Amino acid sequence: MKPPSRIALVGFMGSGKSTAGRLLAAHLGYRFEDVDERIEAIAQAKISTIFELRGEGAFRETERQAVHELLLGSRTVIATGGGAFAQPACAAELLARAFTVHLSCDFVEAYARVANGIGRPLVEKGESAMAALYAERKDKYARAHATVDTTRLAPGEVVNEVLALLPLS
Repeated sequence: MKPPSRIALVGFMGSGKSTAGRLLAAHLGYRFEDVDERIEAIAQAKISTIFELRGEGAFRETERQAVHELLLGSRTVIATGGGAFAQPACAAELLARAFTVHLSCDFVEAYARVANGIGRPLVEKGESAMAALYAERKDKYARAHATVDTTRLAPGEVVNEVLALLPLS
């Protein structure tokens, strides 16, 4: 029995996608890919610079391209950016080509995890703006194939929860 060839972790910033994704990939012997890192490689610029100089529209288009490219691979765990699954084209492709797991986290905890984050344009808008975005995206994340609440879990516990939810073929 083997797990899906592509596993995508989706959810709000601070939910643990990158941290748990690296551990999950190592456990499975898969490659780990971070969509935000791929965006920076494609654009040859930091995400904060893309937002500042090119705007969110350009960022989202590059994000769509990055998601598409990463879904071409196999034996891969993909950590998406917080907004990727909120974009209809990205969500549709992720749902069609990967087993998607929503890492949910209550807003207070998610905000605490990222509040001091440098280079996160959405964090720089402040807590109330982030809370509104969290509320706006919450139902969109619920479309994922499975959900793990990471609020009170250590990264290794998140991985164990995800592993228990993976369909095996």
